[in-house]
Amino acid sequence: RDLDILRNAKKISGVPVTIDGKMGSKLVGLISNRDTDFLADKSRTIAELMTPIDKLVTGLYPLSIEEANKILKESKKGYLPLIDIDGNLKALTTRTDLKKQQAFPNSSKDSNGKLLVGAAVRAGFRDEMDLDRVIRLYEAGCNIIVLDAQNGDCDKQIRFIRAIKEACPVDVIAGNVVTVSQAKLLLEAGADGLRVGMGAGSIATSQLVKAVGRAQL
Repeated sequence: RDLDILRNAKKISGVPVTIDGKMGSKLVGLISNRDTDFLADKSRTIAELMTPIDKLVTGLYPLSIEEANKILKESKKGYLPLIDIDGNLKALTTRTDLKKQQAFPNSSKDSNGKLLVGAAVRAGFRDEMDLDRVIRLYEAGCNIIVLDAQNGDCDKQIRFIRAIKEACPVDVIAGNVVTVSQAKLLLEAGADGLRVGMGAGSIATSQLVKAVGRAQL
C-alpha cells in the first residue's frame, strides 16, 4: 500500500530500495510493476517482492550517459541503478530515459544529463516581488531566467539584470534588442544571452503598422 501511494504521488513505476529508505544509502533491491502487477495481497512487504541487489544489473557511479545507455541496451533491463564502490545508491536511469534521449537528441541538458529549465519573468524590477520571484525560481532548480520586455535596453531591465546577478548565479537571457548599442548595454549589465528581434510576435503590430522592427532570431 505504501508503494502504491509513492507511485501515484511521483508518477513512477520502479522504485529502488535502500537500507533506510533514503537516497545515498546502501542499495538492497528494486521493485517495479513486474513484481506487483498481479498481486492480490497488498499486505505483503516490499522485501518479499523486490528484486534483490545480487540479481540487479547496476552501474558504477560516476557513469556517463553514453555508458549507462550501453549497459541498458545490452542488458535489456528497464532500470539501471548507479551505485558507488560501497554500494550506496547515487542515481537511477531507465529505459524510458533512453527512449526520450533518442526521441529528443537535441534537448538542452546540464552536466548531469538533466533537462535545463527556464522561466520568464517581467523585466520591470518595480518592487522586491520581482527579484524574490527570480530567487525562488533559482532555488527550485531553474537554470535560466528570461526577461520578458518589448524594449530591452530600458533602465529598469538593466537594473534588474544587475540585481539578479548579485542575488544568485542564474543565467539571464535579456532583450528584446535590434541594435548593437542595445546589445552592448545588456551584456555589460551581466546578461548571458540576448533575445534578438522586435515586432515579430503573432499579435505584434510594430512592423505592420509602424514599419519598424527586426526579424526574430
